[in-house]
Amino acid sequence: MKQLESLLYIAILGLVGLSGIALQNSLIEDEPVPNNFNDRHDPDYYIINFTATGFSEDGQKRYVIEAARMLHFPDDDTALLDDVHITEYEEGFAPRHTYADSGWMSSTGDEILLKDNVRVVIEADSRGPAITQKSKRLRILLDKSKKGGGLLD
Repeated sequence: MKQLESLLYIAILGLVGLSGIALQNSLIEDEPVPNNFNDRHDPDYYIINFTATGFSEDGQKRYVIEAARMLHFPDDDTALLDDVHITEYEEGFAPRHTYADSGWMSSTGDEILLKDNVRVVIEADSRGPAITQKSKRLRILLDKSKKGGGLLD
């Protein structure tokens, strides 16, 4: 009888021990998979008071892009712009100023999509009187050699 009682105690202690091990294994999380930064759409850097200037092949200033902040995204090499001001220059004409609350710039930098309080201001020149246009959205193609280059609504 004493041996049966000892065997019962050992069996109960064994079950409690196995239950503890099973509980501990269920609480341990699998090793986290490292995030591949290129698979995420997170900015890798930002620039405050961003300014970029584009020149033609003969060295003439073609445009200046200014933004209060520019966020760069490495996965698709695009950028978001806050409080944007773009000035486009064309020889013999007054500069064209475009303002917007926010914008998106393509990876090549030649296409910019502007939105929220878009305003285009063109001073009087040989083309005609001064003009101010407002829009919700605007697309600017800075490389005029591409099809549809220039200002598009």
